Amino acid sequence: MKRYLKILQIFVWVLLLAGTGVLVGFVEVTQYSRPCKNVVINIDYGAADVLITKQDVDSIIRKTAGMIKGKPLGYIHTGAIERSIRKQPYVAKVAVFENNEGDLFVNVRQREPLLRIISKSYENFYMDESGYLLPVNSNFSARVLVANGFINDSYRKNPEYQVNILALSDSIFYDSLLTNMYKLAIYISHDDFLKAQIDQIYVNEIGEFELIPRLGNHVILLGTADNLEDKFRKLFVFYRVGLNKIGWNKYSVINIKYKNQVVCSK
Repeated sequence: MKRYLKILQIFVWVLLLAGTGVLVGFVEVTQYSRPCKNVVINIDYGAADVLITKQDVDSIIRKTAGMIKGKPLGYIHTGAIERSIRKQPYVAKVAVFENNEGDLFVNVRQREPLLRIISKSYENFYMDESGYLLPVNSNFSARVLVANGFINDSYRKNPEYQVNILALSDSIFYDSLLTNMYKLAIYISHDDFLKAQIDQIYVNEIGEFELIPRLGNHVILLGTADNLEDKFRKLFVFYRVGLNKIGWNKYSVINIKYKNQVVCSK
C-alpha cells in the first residue's frame, strides 16, 4: 500500500511540474506577442541642469528600433536600445525593461557636470563628477564652476577620457592638469562656502591655479592642488579675522600657496 501511495505522490508531482511548465510557457508566449502600449521615459537629473531631454531619448529609441508603440514586446530588443542610449555622452546609466501590462520603461540617469573647461584654443567642454569629459550642449548650459587659462586639453581629442579617481591620493598622477582640476573642483563643490564664493579657476603659465572669488576684488593664488585642506583653512581664517575687519577690497592678491603663511599685496 505504501508503495502505491508513493507512486501516486510522484505522479501528482510530475503533473504539477508539467502544468507549471505549460503555464510558464503560455505566459511567456503571451508576453512575447503582447503589443507595447506605452513607452515611459524617466530621466534622473540629480542636482544638475538639463543636458538631455525625453525627446532626445525618444529620438535615439526611434533611430534604433523604429516605432515602438504597438510592436509586439518580443520584437523589441531592449539590449540594443540600452546600448544606443548609453553611447550618448550625457548618459551615466540606462535601464530598459517591460512590465506585464505592455509598458516599456526607459530609465536614464544623466551625468552631473562639475566643471566647465575653456581651453587655450577656446574649446568648451565639461568634466562631470565621475571625472568624465563631456561636450557642451548648444541648447542647454550647465551652471557650474568655470576653468580657463593655459589649458591644452581637448574633449574632441579625448572623448573617452576619465580621471583616475582611485589614484587621486597617489602623487605620481598629479602631472595631469585635468586630474588636478578635478581634485580642486570636487573639493570646492563639497564645501558650501567655497561653492558660493569661488567663481572661476584660472590656470596660469606655469600650470598653477588662481581663484577668482565672487566677493572681493582680489585674486587667490592657490598654487598646486596639493594640501587643499591646509590652504583653504588658512583662507577661511584670513577671511574671518582679517578681511572682515579691514574690508574685502583691501588687497588685490591673497597668496595661500606657501605653508603656514598668507601673503597679501595691494
